[in-house]
Amino acid sequence: MAVVGFFKDSTEMLKLTHSKLLGGVVQEIYEEGQLIGKLPITLIDNLKLIWNREEALPTATPKDIGEQYAWKNIGEYATRVELELEEYGDQWRLDNFVQDTYKDPNDYRAVIMKQIVKGCLRSIEDDILYGDHTTNSKEFDGLDLLCNAIGGHAFEDGYQDHDMGGGTTGLSIATLRDCIDMVKPRPSILLMTRSQRNLLSAAAWEAGVSANATGRITYGTNEYGTRIDYFDSVPILVSDYLTYENDNTGAKAASGDLRSVYAIRFGEIEDGGVSLAVGGATGGENFFNETLFEKLENYNGTGIRMAAYVSLAMGSTKSVARIHSIDHTAAVTA
Repeated sequence: MAVVGFFKDSTEMLKLTHSKLLGGVVQEIYEEGQLIGKLPITLIDNLKLIWNREEALPTATPKDIGEQYAWKNIGEYATRVELELEEYGDQWRLDNFVQDTYKDPNDYRAVIMKQIVKGCLRSIEDDILYGDHTTNSKEFDGLDLLCNAIGGHAFEDGYQDHDMGGGTTGLSIATLRDCIDMVKPRPSILLMTRSQRNLLSAAAWEAGVSANATGRITYGTNEYGTRIDYFDSVPILVSDYLTYENDNTGAKAASGDLRSVYAIRFGEIEDGGVSLAVGGATGGENFFNETLFEKLENYNGTGIRMAAYVSLAMGSTKSVARIHSIDHTAAVTA
């Protein structure tokens, strides 16, 4: 039995001391690709918002001098789009006993609030990609449905989505350039998985898909000094929210290697861009409208309710393009 200085052993020594607890909660869940902070905010003071998209433009025909003009009309003027705000929220009880005694070194309410906001924002981020109002009327439609993935579609046929083929087919640089061209006038970001970004970078700098492979990927920094990758001068945003997808449909799958790559143009609805529509007091520092209940009936505690009124708005269909059914583990080709 080891003698620890004055004490008979380490067990006796530990009776007169205690471990130190660091304040707060150390981050363990790291996710990239948040869009809430990047999307422009469209404020709505009603339940629904309606706008019209161009459908057809007038034409002019050549005339002989003195030829009589005929009256013309436009058969289809516009496509009407309707957006409805959806409510996201929940509420939590906070025990008074714990709040009054749990302050060394942690402020119970502050720690819980930080976790609540982070978790709730994560739920909305997921629906920005995969929300499905048809399946769940409480959700808004995410990018997956605003730019549907349909088997057999190709950019060269005028579609905003392109089927990469599924199976073990990787992304091609030619298709990625076409994806950029389909977003008018120019996408704000390319959204893809981390592994897809790495394969694209490897094709440019390591493997080399052609003699002039270098230069497809460039690097820069934002105002905070964080490195940003660019493809064809469009920033690449790595998304940890892109998940397994079904072949030809883009819907969430339980497993697999198929993913999508999105080209997205941010902007107000009037400018045809993609924005986040919010109502009420939503969109502040914590994004959610916070309601505090200082006394709960039959319970020694307080309560916190978080609520947000939000939806994803796509002004023009030309603000999003998508390559789907990509094996994001397969090498990038020319």
